[in-house]
Amino acid sequence: MTPTDTAALPSKTFPVEFSGTKAGYFKLWFVNLLLSILTLGIYSAWAKVRNNQYLYGHTQIDGHRLNYLATPWQILRGRILAILVFGGAYLLATLVPPIMVLFVIGYIFVLPWAIGQGLRFTMRMTSYRNVRFSFEASYGDLFVHFILLPMVAAFTLYLTAPWIHKQISEFLHRSVTYGGKPLKIKLSTGHFYFAVLCTLFVGLIVGLLVLALILLGTGLVEMSPGYGAAYTGAGFILGYLGATFCSGIYMAMIRNHVMNNLEAEGLASFRSNVEPLTYATIAASNVLLLMLTLGLAFPITRIRMLRYTCAHTRVTLTPAIATMQNTVDEKYSAFGEEAAGLFDSDLSLA
Repeated sequence: MTPTDTAALPSKTFPVEFSGTKAGYFKLWFVNLLLSILTLGIYSAWAKVRNNQYLYGHTQIDGHRLNYLATPWQILRGRILAILVFGGAYLLATLVPPIMVLFVIGYIFVLPWAIGQGLRFTMRMTSYRNVRFSFEASYGDLFVHFILLPMVAAFTLYLTAPWIHKQISEFLHRSVTYGGKPLKIKLSTGHFYFAVLCTLFVGLIVGLLVLALILLGTGLVEMSPGYGAAYTGAGFILGYLGATFCSGIYMAMIRNHVMNNLEAEGLASFRSNVEPLTYATIAASNVLLLMLTLGLAFPITRIRMLRYTCAHTRVTLTPAIATMQNTVDEKYSAFGEEAAGLFDSDLSLA
């Protein structure tokens, strides 16, 4: 079917279907964890690929699944190279203290490159209908959005943080391409500030509850040390869960806004209707599960959130999506992605 043939056909809206199960992903994740421990981390490259392939492979739109195309050897080579280069530089800076200043300065200038490389690798290793995504951005744009703008937020006492978050979100999505075509997005600064105000309002209520528990616990310490400590501990735990809950409200509101204003021109548009309170409750209960299981519930929490977000996401596809051809080279080093991971800057849009 040619582009001319598809032009007259109507667009269709499809749900994002996720078929992964908690039991299935937990078994895979747990085996991968054990093998990674037994091999002193070497198998973690295979674990990363297998985990991603499971999550991507169980996500489909219009009967077509997402694919994660990276190989374990790509990940392992990139990981070893990243550790040797950046680990060696850090070790040298530790042994020769004056070099530490140069290391910190170097980190500032390398970080944008590492973020860009990580995003580019992750996108290029993601495909839909056998067409790969990519991430195309200049070093200058990366430096502005991930170094200069965060500095502006700090200097303005974070009063500009919502605007900066909006700028970074637009930059990230506009830099993603599908079959060589960039995504389009136009966000509202006001919506980001509104999401912050809603989050602060909920945070105030949660904060008062936490403060009441802590004060009650402090008052009970003299009468009953056991009860007092329990109330105080519960207050701190509730505070942590409350912070996660508030963060979930913000993330849900921003997710809806971003998805509802995102499109691949002539190919696809997106809709998200996650309910902020439900999303926040899942996020907070996931953290509680992780605390109670010492982290072993991680795969379960991942599936819970994915199932909810996918169930509340719709994609409208035009017939032109079927005519797209892959324009992205298959060969790309994983070095940048693993370098980004070393600095906790491994970002992903997938």
